[in-house]
Amino acid sequence: MNWKLTRYNDINEYYSRVYPFLLRKEAEYNLPLGLVNSIKTWSRYKDPVLISVEDEGGVLKGVFIMTPPHHLVAALEVDEKDYGTIAGELHMILKKEGIEIPGVVSEKESAQRFTEAWCELKGCQQEIGMNQRVYKLDRVNEIELPEGKLVRPKEEDLPLLAKWIVAFTEETGVHAISPSEAIKRAEEMISNEKYLYFWEVEGKPVSMARGGRWTDNGITVNFVYTPAPHRKRGYASAVVSGLSRTLLEEFAFCTLYTDLENPTSNKIYMEIGYVPIEDSLMVDFK
Repeated sequence: MNWKLTRYNDINEYYSRVYPFLLRKEAEYNLPLGLVNSIKTWSRYKDPVLISVEDEGGVLKGVFIMTPPHHLVAALEVDEKDYGTIAGELHMILKKEGIEIPGVVSEKESAQRFTEAWCELKGCQQEIGMNQRVYKLDRVNEIELPEGKLVRPKEEDLPLLAKWIVAFTEETGVHAISPSEAIKRAEEMISNEKYLYFWEVEGKPVSMARGGRWTDNGITVNFVYTPAPHRKRGYASAVVSGLSRTLLEEFAFCTLYTDLENPTSNKIYMEIGYVPIEDSLMVDFK
């Protein structure tokens, strides 16, 4: 089968083409949906890679989205035999613009098939960056919470938030961020993001979580971080539980990604009420 891959420079055109396709699986496709919405809304994404995948009948079968320097996000509904052809078409588009992809994030089976096709084509090596699980929640369970309360960060919390952003990126292995970049990011988050919360104990922040990457009916919980001295006290459960309740006042459901190598966090989220809906892989290309 012949495949047509189209590179878009206009996010509004891309949105019109791919959004209905992605919305069919709103919770599972929360990452590409959220990215499309964020790119459409915020100016901080520079030169995003926006590509649609159509079969020879013009039927949309997938999307690729990348916000450099982050990994390529793929949502593909194609047969196993078609990955090689699609990878070849993608390679030709990216080669013309001198674009390299550092890795891919996708549903587990799709990520494996794309990685195999891509590395065979490019002669690259692969390494699993993270075995992930995607969860969905539409009702928060009643759980025992530690002392403290859910609060919004204040201006004076900016240095602490920046420090936590740096620590979070280092510990999760995502794109590293410098202290100066973290300060700028923290300023943006405190000024512009309404779903950023701390769990505070006796006036001191001890954990954080954030709601971001919204879809039509859902929103993703991310940036869940508790500094080492405050761990194993239930603060992560408290901030995620409290934030999730707050988000469900405006959205029908919440989603989040977890690292399957961290059984503690997976247990915590399921106790709160998050239900697994699919496994995902983040693969690094070497």
